Amino acid sequence: MPSDAAFRRSLYLTLALACACVGYAEADLLPEVPVLAAVAAAALAVLYRLETRVTLLSIPAANRLGLVVGLLSLAWAAVRIAQVAQRPDKQDANLQLVLVAPFGPLLVTLIPAKLARREQHVGDYWALQAMGLVGVCFSGAIEDDAVCAALIGLYALAAVWSLSLFYLRREAGAVRPIPNRPAPAPAGVVEPPGRPPRAGVGPALRLAAAAAAVAVPLYLVTPASPGEKLEFGKPRVEIGYAASQMIDLNQTGTLRGNPAPAFEVEVEAPDGLTPELPAGQLWRGRVLRTYAGGTWQPSDLPLPGVDGAPRAQLHWSPPRLGPGQVSLRFAVPASLAGQFLAEPVTWAADQPVPVASTTVNGPQPWLWGGDGSFLWSGRIRRTEVHNYVQVWQPRAEPDLSPRFRLGDADPGPKLRPLVQNPVRRVKEYADGLVNRMVNEGKLPGDCRDPVTDLPRREFHDAVARAFTAHLATAPEFTYTTRLRRARKDLDPIEEFLLHTRSGHCERFASALALMLRSQGVPTVLVLGFKGWEPTADPRKYLVKQEHAHAWVCALITDFEPPAGDDPRERPVSRWRTLDPTPGGEPAPDPAGDGVAEEARAWVRGVFGDAAAAVPAAGWGAVRFATRWEVLALVGTGLVLTLVRMRRAQTVPVAPATTRLGRLFAVLAARGLAPFPGDTPREFAARVAAALAADPATAAVAGVPAAWVDAYYEARFGGHVPSAERLDMLDTELRALARALHSAR
Repeated sequence: MPSDAAFRRSLYLTLALACACVGYAEADLLPEVPVLAAVAAAALAVLYRLETRVTLLSIPAANRLGLVVGLLSLAWAAVRIAQVAQRPDKQDANLQLVLVAPFGPLLVTLIPAKLARREQHVGDYWALQAMGLVGVCFSGAIEDDAVCAALIGLYALAAVWSLSLFYLRREAGAVRPIPNRPAPAPAGVVEPPGRPPRAGVGPALRLAAAAAAVAVPLYLVTPASPGEKLEFGKPRVEIGYAASQMIDLNQTGTLRGNPAPAFEVEVEAPDGLTPELPAGQLWRGRVLRTYAGGTWQPSDLPLPGVDGAPRAQLHWSPPRLGPGQVSLRFAVPASLAGQFLAEPVTWAADQPVPVASTTVNGPQPWLWGGDGSFLWSGRIRRTEVHNYVQVWQPRAEPDLSPRFRLGDADPGPKLRPLVQNPVRRVKEYADGLVNRMVNEGKLPGDCRDPVTDLPRREFHDAVARAFTAHLATAPEFTYTTRLRRARKDLDPIEEFLLHTRSGHCERFASALALMLRSQGVPTVLVLGFKGWEPTADPRKYLVKQEHAHAWVCALITDFEPPAGDDPRERPVSRWRTLDPTPGGEPAPDPAGDGVAEEARAWVRGVFGDAAAAVPAAGWGAVRFATRWEVLALVGTGLVLTLVRMRRAQTVPVAPATTRLGRLFAVLAARGLAPFPGDTPREFAARVAAALAADPATAAVAGVPAAWVDAYYEARFGGHVPSAERLDMLDTELRALARALHSAR
């Protein structure tokens, strides 16, 4: 029989791993949960050391401790729910997160309180195992990365070990039964004579094959549910303009469409006609310039001045941009926390700024932002709608801003933040791409500066357009709304370019921005919207949250022809709008392919692009083999195999084991039967006392104990009785039967 120390060790290890699973899975949702999990694991270690040395709590005291812990956990959950409910932006606060997430910490804190009881019975151990299993299942529903899968795998091994020892100790009567409830007789008492139970790997594999024969066809013929997948605890990630006005590429989840209206635009033309805006019209919002660790944020650092910049008049009047200019009147809710303009923003030198807000004091001009856009410096109440007008001119080159000259004699220091690339491998990727494009004739052979080994200024535009076309059209890059992180040890952009190569507009735009910066091209990332929907009024256009988009603007150098007596071409600057996101519908994402995608990313990281040669059918097989249904089936088979192997190791087939039923049959024929809950040894001791009290059977009073000793030695000690001892036991059993018959 396994020792008490081994059983306790397996139990505490299993529960500690369950706490670790919950702590890791909820780390991103509730930062305090890992701390609670660590405290619970420490409490388990202390209880393991003290359980056999001091007297623990009585049942009432332990129940009171559990009640206090439970109430504190519920109070904490109420505070967290209230904090989420009071957030101004509740897009990430779905019902699942609010109602389900606190149950994980509750289980983690109740486990040590349950173990602090002085007397543990069968029901307590089942309850502890159930709490651990619920916590682990909850963790798997929240997080599905490789670390969580490894923790769950370790928990499964420890749980099989612990439950196997629990089964053996319960069989031997070493675990207290549930109070006030009849316990089933031990298996050794009721075990019939004859063929021993089957044990080993073969039966477990046959059971797993039978389960697969039922589960796999059922899975294949069952249609997919049209409803949304439940993702307990995961924040709801929607397509929309971020109120925080930043980008976090570490965020994962499935993007869902948000059909809520964002703002309206009304078009007015001087000639009374209503021109139709392009279907893919871009609406510029926030410009982000600083990248670090997967996040883009705004920057207040100044940019170079511009010669002949638009003038901000005290009394604003519309500028004259030229033929075809129109007025775009915006109505943006203040709750959207954004300012939007039609891209490209057009202006004219020494003319009034083209944007002004409607206020009680009349139209107030916006300020020149230095990055090809304008900003409103006034305040808008959250209950108001921000009304403003943009004088705009459709351009023959819709991706280029007007020409301008930088006013600073040395603009380099102010432009340096726009060429910072903190990810080394992005530059390696971009350098290799430039070399390949030169070899393929897509870029001029002399585009690189021999001193800096970077593209010269006059080729920045060509490099920017070539990089954009590469990301938008290369077959290895796919657009998807399912955001995953297969290699969290890498920067998200490095992971996107070298491993996953799939994502949404923010990942494509971020990759392009860093690639261009690595080649010395000043670049910013722009958040805004793309497209519109018509309304009943033909002059008005509706922009929805699901039109949110991200793209890139690169500062390129252009040259004007010589003028006057100066034979030199004069360099001028322009902002080039670049959209690297592939068009078309998002690529299909089979459910449950997270482990397969991580495996594929790992293979790509080790073997490079050679992994792309793996046939699609091979990855399809990997995806199928890593679905949760298949993994559950395989896991069930492994558990059954381990249990069978454990029984095969601890229950050797021996004649004394199979013949134990003969002893109880002889005794039962004379009215000697075990009481409920009797172990074989307890029953043998009671029978021996009864036999010793009768002079007719006193001589054979030790026979039941001898048979039970042989049974224990064979089943739990692994010692198979010799043939001579078996013959002796048979002779003693016949003598016992004769004595009992004579005593009648």
